[in-house]
Amino acid sequence: MKKHNVTALLLALILLITASACSNGDEGSKDLPQSGTVVLEPIEEEPADEDPGDIPQSSSVPEEPEKEPVPKPEDESVLILVNPWNYIPENHTVELETVQGKYQLDKKAAESARNLVAAAKEAGFNMALCSAYRTVAKSAELYQRKVNEFLNYGYSEEDAMIEAAKWVAPPGTSEHHTGLAMDLVSTDYWNYYSDLEHDYENFDSFKWLYEHCAEFGFILRYPKDKQDITGITYEPWHYRYVGVEAAEYIMENGLCLEEYLEIIAE
Repeated sequence: MKKHNVTALLLALILLITASACSNGDEGSKDLPQSGTVVLEPIEEEPADEDPGDIPQSSSVPEEPEKEPVPKPEDESVLILVNPWNYIPENHTVELETVQGKYQLDKKAAESARNLVAAAKEAGFNMALCSAYRTVAKSAELYQRKVNEFLNYGYSEEDAMIEAAKWVAPPGTSEHHTGLAMDLVSTDYWNYYSDLEHDYENFDSFKWLYEHCAEFGFILRYPKDKQDITGITYEPWHYRYVGVEAAEYIMENGLCLEEYLEIIAE
């Protein structure tokens, strides 16, 4: 075969193979995206667990809970404060009623005191008042008697007056002038003591009084842990009428009258 015929034959064969390859390439390209085109498949969003409306905004500030009002008696005159720094007003008047024997209280407190004594008796404790309403003149007598005791112990006049005031309020500063305070112990107490002593706290009758006095509007006026506030030594026998509402709040919160009055004045 001549040389130029062979060359022509080879060229024809190459063209045939190239055409076939191009044809197959075009068919495969039909499924491919055009150059520069990006195909995004849709993204399914998961349902939210909570309603966005239920989610508090980060900028919101929670409101402070409102404080419950401190209870007060309807008649706030029973909250009169008489202590070493607050003298009984000169124009203060008292309408007295008998509670037990010769002992009297202001009528605002008398019935409650009688009910307290009766309830104690039902609980098995015979209670006896040993002091109630007291005039300024009577306080002067009792105070001087206490001063004399300390003078007999060798105290100076000044020191005797200071020490006596811890046990007996000087005239004009005694709660007994208000007619709202009473000293109360069980009758069996006098089988062991001839005067009022701190040891009364060990008697079951004291424990009953401490637990139930507020139900009748009374508080333990001079607690052991409040002596620096009241200015009076601990007296487990001294009870003061302030009304049931105030009494329950004071006793439940371990307050003395001075602290309670400061709170309600805010």
